[in-house]
Amino acid sequence: MEQRITFLLRKSGEEGLTKDEEGELTAFFQDEANRELFNSAAVALPEELSGDVEVNRADWEPMLQHILNADKPGHTSTPVKVLYRKWWQYAAAAVFILVASGVWFFMQQKKQGIMHHIPEVAADIAPGTNKATLQLANGKTIVLSDAQNGVVGQQGNAQVVKMDNGVLAYQPGLQSGGNTVEYNTMITPRGGQYRIILQDGSKVWLNAASSLKYPAVFNGPERVVELTGEAYFEIAAKADQPFRVKSKGQEVLVLGTHFNINAYPDETVTATTLIAGKVKVSGAGYAGVMQPGEQVQQQENHRWQLLKNVDTETVMAWKNGYFSFNKANIVTVMRQLARWYDVNVIFETKNTEQAFVGEIPRSVSLEQALEILKFSDIHYVITGRTIKIID
Repeated sequence: MEQRITFLLRKSGEEGLTKDEEGELTAFFQDEANRELFNSAAVALPEELSGDVEVNRADWEPMLQHILNADKPGHTSTPVKVLYRKWWQYAAAAVFILVASGVWFFMQQKKQGIMHHIPEVAADIAPGTNKATLQLANGKTIVLSDAQNGVVGQQGNAQVVKMDNGVLAYQPGLQSGGNTVEYNTMITPRGGQYRIILQDGSKVWLNAASSLKYPAVFNGPERVVELTGEAYFEIAAKADQPFRVKSKGQEVLVLGTHFNINAYPDETVTATTLIAGKVKVSGAGYAGVMQPGEQVQQQENHRWQLLKNVDTETVMAWKNGYFSFNKANIVTVMRQLARWYDVNVIFETKNTEQAFVGEIPRSVSLEQALEILKFSDIHYVITGRTIKIID
């Protein structure tokens, strides 16, 4: 029986089920005694899936709508093919957020006709977009979403150019500059992100509710920037001009590499993850050189931990356009959603340790994201831009 259910779960994600197979799986979910068997079948899926599978993000929207429309009148099931790397995205019609008990809960609620819908709101909250403000050395502030494409300023001998793809670039200017260091600061609000190409050619992706302070032109013996929040860096190699990133109790020394730093003030852990190359992380009581696939965590009270073989896909998910959760609790999940959708979250529940795994596109609306969480027995009330998580 377990092998049969494993087969149906896998097939539902790969090519869709026949009408008879859908009826068989629905009947299976109708019996509460099958809950443990479902858990075993779901866990068995990783052993049957091997190798890397190409991820087609374009399939996310139709799959998501297929899931959200499943309990609406007049909806008919159609096969949807989506290829993913992780087993939970194959299970139960490829639901993006899946805890085994949560999917079971969803199927039971659907069967009984008591699905809890999101309260009506005046307007659904849209996802974040490319928006940021730029503070120039003279104190002038430029709202990049309002500025026209093209040159928005001159800093030393660098032109500040807003490009047409959500990128701010520092390019060689027509006038010569002195040796004075002119610092610029890019600030992304909650619900915003932006990308910068620095004067040396280094690329930085800045996540929501973050800021990066940097010289408009790197004139000195070192290239030094300061980060608050989260950013992904691709640093141009210059052996004679090392690159340093200062953030929340640590400093990262770079020669030429790709890495991510998560240093939000409201996070208890500052995490530096190396994707390629080599960096040295140092702080109070710690100094160490990292290898690709490793993550250095600075925890509370300056406790440090080096993790090897981390899931870099999960770390890089925000930069690649989706949320990815690997055994994250609801507090962690909602903290990420709050930054991206610019909402406030209040917890009036003691059930905060349930583990979530899976992915949600960052392109969906807040209501759609919460609909997915609802599959895992998450209850909430929305008032304006405040979400209250309740029992």
